[in-house]
Amino acid sequence: MNRYIHSCLKLKGIIPLVLMLFTLSAASQNSSENKLNIEVKGLIRDAHTKKPINAAQISLQDKKSSAVTDEDGKFSIKVQSLKDVLQVVAYDYNTTEIALRGRDLIVIDLYSNQFSSYFKNVDVITGTKRNSSINYGLKSVDDLSKTNVVAADEMMYVLGGNVRSVSRSGIAGIGSSLFIRGINSLNANAQPLFVVDGVIWNSLYDVESVHSGFFSDVLDNIDVNDIENITVLKDATSIYGSKASNGVILINTKRGKSMVTKIGLNMFTGIKTQPSSFPMMNGEQFRTYASELLSSKGVSPRDISKFDFLETDPSNKMIYNMYHNNTNWDDEVYQQGSTQNYNISVTGGDEKAMYYFSLGYTGNKDVVKTVDFSRINSRFNADFNFMKNFTMKLNIGFTHVERTNIDDGISPLSVTWLSKIKSPFLSPYSFTTTGELATDYASTDSFNIGNPTAILKYKDVNGMKKNRFNLGFLPSYQITKDLSLSTMFDYSLDKTTERRFIPQDFTPVIYIPEYNGYSHNEVNSQVMRNTAVFDDTRLTYVKNFNGLHNLRTILGWRYLTNYYEADYAEGHNTNYNSNTTINKDLSFLQVNGINNRTNSLSNYLNAEYNFDNRYFATATVSIDGSSRFGKETEGGFSLFGHSWAVFPSLYAGWIASSERFMKNLKFIDFLKLRMGYGLTGNDGIKDYESMAYFTSVRFMDRANGLVLANIENSKIQWETTGKASVGMDMNLLNNRLSLSFDLFKSYTSNLLVMRTLPEVSGLLNYWDNGGKLTNSGYEASLNWRALNLSNLKWEIGFSVGHYKNKITSLPYGSYTTSVYGGEVLTSVGQSASVFYGYKTNGVFATNAEAEAADLKILNTDGTYTSFKAGDIIFEEVEKDGIIDEKDKQVIGDPNPDIYGTIFTKIAVKRFTLNTVFTYSYGNDVYNYQRRMLESGSDFSNQTTAMLRRWTAEGQVTDQPKAYYGDPMGNARFSDRWIEDGSYLRLKNITLSYDVPIKSDFIEGFTIWASANNLVTFTKYLGLDPEFSAKNSVYYQGIDAGLVPLTKSYYLGVKFNL
Repeated sequence: MNRYIHSCLKLKGIIPLVLMLFTLSAASQNSSENKLNIEVKGLIRDAHTKKPINAAQISLQDKKSSAVTDEDGKFSIKVQSLKDVLQVVAYDYNTTEIALRGRDLIVIDLYSNQFSSYFKNVDVITGTKRNSSINYGLKSVDDLSKTNVVAADEMMYVLGGNVRSVSRSGIAGIGSSLFIRGINSLNANAQPLFVVDGVIWNSLYDVESVHSGFFSDVLDNIDVNDIENITVLKDATSIYGSKASNGVILINTKRGKSMVTKIGLNMFTGIKTQPSSFPMMNGEQFRTYASELLSSKGVSPRDISKFDFLETDPSNKMIYNMYHNNTNWDDEVYQQGSTQNYNISVTGGDEKAMYYFSLGYTGNKDVVKTVDFSRINSRFNADFNFMKNFTMKLNIGFTHVERTNIDDGISPLSVTWLSKIKSPFLSPYSFTTTGELATDYASTDSFNIGNPTAILKYKDVNGMKKNRFNLGFLPSYQITKDLSLSTMFDYSLDKTTERRFIPQDFTPVIYIPEYNGYSHNEVNSQVMRNTAVFDDTRLTYVKNFNGLHNLRTILGWRYLTNYYEADYAEGHNTNYNSNTTINKDLSFLQVNGINNRTNSLSNYLNAEYNFDNRYFATATVSIDGSSRFGKETEGGFSLFGHSWAVFPSLYAGWIASSERFMKNLKFIDFLKLRMGYGLTGNDGIKDYESMAYFTSVRFMDRANGLVLANIENSKIQWETTGKASVGMDMNLLNNRLSLSFDLFKSYTSNLLVMRTLPEVSGLLNYWDNGGKLTNSGYEASLNWRALNLSNLKWEIGFSVGHYKNKITSLPYGSYTTSVYGGEVLTSVGQSASVFYGYKTNGVFATNAEAEAADLKILNTDGTYTSFKAGDIIFEEVEKDGIIDEKDKQVIGDPNPDIYGTIFTKIAVKRFTLNTVFTYSYGNDVYNYQRRMLESGSDFSNQTTAMLRRWTAEGQVTDQPKAYYGDPMGNARFSDRWIEDGSYLRLKNITLSYDVPIKSDFIEGFTIWASANNLVTFTKYLGLDPEFSAKNSVYYQGIDAGLVPLTKSYYLGVKFNL
């Protein structure tokens, strides 16, 4: 109830403001408009040559007055006040806005449109607005014409410090994990909300594929060629209420703009290089290492010599030849990848209708053999003018995606992992009894490591198919001159089908403890469907009073339902590799399904007011209800038997550069200050967590039954995040220097946490609210127009972002989460997802040194085993001589100190060179891949670092001895595996040329070439420092062995007909 009162008090603070604006507007309506009776004269000229610009258009913002320059670049315009702002538009030049500041005679310099521009229109939640009038933090991208990515989120790196973008892997179309202004949740979704053409998309962020290491990115349903612009909203997202605590990304697709029929053709093709490799042991080095492991198992030297891999007699041809090869397993698995993309679009129309139609194809052969991606997409957007006061927008889209997938990452069934751990002295093919190389594939080797070459043969039964169809329309009726009614309706259907088959004989036998049995191979199938119905109805009132007061209000109602179905089946031991289907005769048969329906309803009010285009205020309040909320929540209020959450916000802006007192500060061309505070929420609660329900289970592989799967929690609710920010946008030195700076701080309460249940309940845990998190930081960017010559233009810039999060409250205590053999700690006073393990101080060189330290471990039978020479020296926290859980401590933080981009753009006549560097500094990473390749505890091939392993008394080294099973835990989760993940990368370089063609048919022709990931500067010992193991906050900064990013090269052309 206290939270509800607190929210209402904030809401009560906003409502009077909105009512005051309405009252002020109504009072002003009866007053006569001020006349445009002040004449302003000026000159428009080129910023470099100082030559006059003819036919430049000058207008007053939001006022009915305009002028055009003559041949001498001169103009005369009537204004209402010498505080007005002039907007200047000219062909081949950037749009600019100039404040008069009391001047009636003015000279305006324009820069070429080859430079980036601050003064542009931006699509936001409530429509299209001038960037200069926006009083909250955002960043937009509207030049997507020369991109070479498959999915839109793969290019978010260009946003630099505004969005922390982390590529999930090097596989095309996998996408990126995105974090806007840090982390505001621990267990719920921490990814931003995607809104495409005004419609909320279900990101399916927590849906798992049957193929390990694979992510299905919803944004690969959109061809980037169809995107008009992307806008990242960092503030003022309360209108999306309980879905917006992680920020909002608006994606708008292209629409018809001109009645003239235009045809666009975009094509590019490219290659990706094969990934680099770890320095692995060669065959003889591995043979020695494996012999040491056998010795550590207690096998006598005489018996060791009997193992086949140690055969030294060439006369035993089959065995000798089987274990004396020099196979490069990377070449067996990896290849040079290739990509091709084609998109054709047609736009046009007449006074009654405008349209945009596109058809596209993308094909990708990836760097892992047999892994490929193909997409066919079509889009039709239309705008109809049925009557003077009745219009309608229509959006239709269809996408078909097919992939050939295999497991990726660290798994005994992943070919990319097998290529690292399989000994090079083995061959992919078997040998005859006479020692001849056969054509059939070799079976799983004597070390129980599979054959990746053989697994790749089964590509036809490993893959994914998905389709997406959406139909949307937006009718709008102009009730009066100031009042309009619109409703955005959209229906979408997503269907995904996955198949996975793991062949027998070529993969290791795996023990399955829950069935107390062994799996020789496996087959999986999954079908997922998501049906979404969306409606956003708005009553919009827009009014200008007295030429000075501008008011825009929206009263809205938004409804969204998602019906998600999933059918999953799994079976083992098919007996034959030709049997790739699931049937009742398989072992350990599992059949599961999900039928989840989520309904959400939001009522919202948004009011935007500006006075004389100098002072801006935006007030918003939304009231959300969701089927995920319990009915007795402590926050919000109860109505009609349901809980409702309240999310108010208030933002203000001031263009100080428009004031008269700025007249003499000529070096400041534009200065805008903005600040605000808002509440948003996170409804990333699993469906039906507020209810008690049963689920079906398989009992002893013989019968099905129902068991309790969840207990009722009627108090479970959304997470609430309060965000405060102050910011500044500034242009200096005749608009040559642009600066932007933001400070932000957020407070998240009611964190979703997992609580433990008593054993008598039959359940392990349940979800509940409890805990608080703070997140603070800054963002800054700079653009400098360094050179502005006739034939040479150079622009440079950088962006930087920083955040620091801290857990401030956990009423149910600290806890750890297991991740890839390690742990991340959630504890008061710590940042989110810090690594929690042991610290080390080298390796015991002698037994005397180990005895002096007197460290030991407690065995399961109650006895103790002391550390000896060749073991790791672990640091004690609890000084009891025993290395155990009490000695764990924080050993790393995956959150970076700073991240961002450095870019430069050089234009020489018709040539343009764009270069983007990305960087991250101060983030620790857990190199799980190196841990598995340097553990020295099994018969997996190891990196050459293990050649430094301790082998003799007195040897000083940083690598412990090899010992099968690692009984002393030398390879346990410790700072041995925590590394500095900082890097500076040449992310993209693109050279384009606008071909001068004079033709009645070709309006424009551009050819371009680009390269990605050319150079990376890092101290990281892994293959690549940029990765994201999963979408969850807990899995950031973990190298799980996914395919790394590699160099890629592209060549493209763009025709406008």
